Amino acid sequence: MKQNRITFLGCMLVAISLLSSCNNKETTTPTRKHIEDAVFASGFIEQENQYTVSANADGILTTIPVSEGDIITNNTMVAVIKSDVQNNQVEDAQAVYNNAVTNASANASILQQIQTNINQAKTQLSLDKTNYQRYKNLRTKNSVSQLDFEKAELQYEASQNNLLVLQDSYKATASDLKLNEKRSLAQVNTQKAILDDYKLNSSISGTVINVFKKQGELIKRGEAVAEIGSGAFIIKLFVAEDDIKKINNNQAVSVHLNTNPNETFKAKISKIYPSFNTTEQSYVVEAQFEQVPSKIFSGSQLQANIETGSSKNVLVIPTAYLIRENYVILENDKEIAIKIGRKNNDWTEVISGITEEDIIVKSKI
Repeated sequence: MKQNRITFLGCMLVAISLLSSCNNKETTTPTRKHIEDAVFASGFIEQENQYTVSANADGILTTIPVSEGDIITNNTMVAVIKSDVQNNQVEDAQAVYNNAVTNASANASILQQIQTNINQAKTQLSLDKTNYQRYKNLRTKNSVSQLDFEKAELQYEASQNNLLVLQDSYKATASDLKLNEKRSLAQVNTQKAILDDYKLNSSISGTVINVFKKQGELIKRGEAVAEIGSGAFIIKLFVAEDDIKKINNNQAVSVHLNTNPNETFKAKISKIYPSFNTTEQSYVVEAQFEQVPSKIFSGSQLQANIETGSSKNVLVIPTAYLIRENYVILENDKEIAIKIGRKNNDWTEVISGITEEDIIVKSKI
């Protein structure tokens, strides 16, 4: 008998518990509110003209004459890479060029030798011409044989041809030597240009934001040495693919800087980059401060809310009461589809499907 009584009491407790659970449903009714839609984005601060000075050659850094915070002008030296080998290349090229200049001058030995041969050929031509004229006159008087006359004529023609060949040789040799001089000069300029790559200069005026290397370090071509910035501070934001379609220029932005955790700064969207950034796996947009913080640092991390729209006095329900995107549960446990409008993490706008008189239940799933 006692056992039956315990069983009965147990069943009663279970029933009461179930009834209590049913009566403890979380419910609410639609209400009217102002609702704002915003897109969250993370990002950082950078200056409008931000430039990275990178190495154009491999080697050891011998000099870094700048430090973070330095204000520099355009073409200021930022670093020097050891260039002993390249200095030798320039010296060798200069020596070759100097030799080429000497060889291309009118006093060059090779040209002087050809000129001597030309002078000798001219003398020989003068003699052969005189001899030819003499034999020609004698032949008209039949004082020499035809054979002797022809020999004199052939000798004269040979002297003429020899002079022409030597003169052409002089021109060709002089031209080749001048060309060699030009090529040697080009090589000097090339080697000097390569040597210039060992001196890293800033291409803009601004403030040294970062120095990434130290004197004595080995650096490779393409590695960053320093970062220079100038101009206004801008906000770089990373927006998810699902949200980028909501972003437009001039939208208001609330910015929270990690360096100023208790302050909110107002800004406006100023630029939307058209392509997807594969490195950040997001779209990039820029914003400009309406009032720049009194103290601001390039590279500061931040979080921002971009205001994409608002609705006044609209019917809303807590977003947590939505199931399957656009369904709600009525008090009688019936699921009903509703048409929704703006939506954020807290509230969802109801366009149609339920009214302010309906009681909806929060799903426990």
